[in-house]
Amino acid sequence: MEVSILITENQKRLLLKESLLKDVSEVIKNNYEVASEILKSSKEQMGVNLQFLITWGASIGGFVGPLTRFVEGNYPELTPTEVTSIMIGVIATFYLDNRETILKIVNRLKEDGLFDVYIKAVSKGKELKRSFVRFIESLNMTLHKVTNMMTYTFIIPLIEKILSMSQSGEITSDDIKQLAMRIASFGLLTVSSITVVTLIKRMVNRFKQEM
Repeated sequence: MEVSILITENQKRLLLKESLLKDVSEVIKNNYEVASEILKSSKEQMGVNLQFLITWGASIGGFVGPLTRFVEGNYPELTPTEVTSIMIGVIATFYLDNRETILKIVNRLKEDGLFDVYIKAVSKGKELKRSFVRFIESLNMTLHKVTNMMTYTFIIPLIEKILSMSQSGEITSDDIKQLAMRIASFGLLTVSSITVVTLIKRMVNRFKQEM
């Protein structure tokens, strides 16, 4: 005997919200873990210890994720270790304010024959950064300098999901707050929970306007 299970619109919305919260949790944790693994390898592979940058772990992971896929997709002959070395260089370039350390990493990449790919990855990173900075600026977030915007890169892997959710009409103001608080609750970000709430709200409002 076939049994049909009907759910109300409210139940459907709650299920969608829980699914979204779970997806967001996994993305943020994965961002952090990706950055953590790369930074842990910095001392052994490049002779430079960058583990202190783990404070920015979720943001770094959100930024280098697309760049890692770019390198892996365009240079399939590279080993995972070589890709990690290149990402160490990319992280240092965008998140480290120490020319001497960056130069040491670059010289090592040259020795290992990875400099050309590193340059390509940095170029792609600059494109991503410019696009992301323009996006954050369009939300009228109050920031004092561009470097502060790089703390928001944890959101990059979530933009498409928030866009879809916003334009589906399935999200309420309370859902936005819960989503933002869930993101902030991990303690893996360098921005406050209030800032995360503001960021998500402005993203949702902008995406709804584009419908």
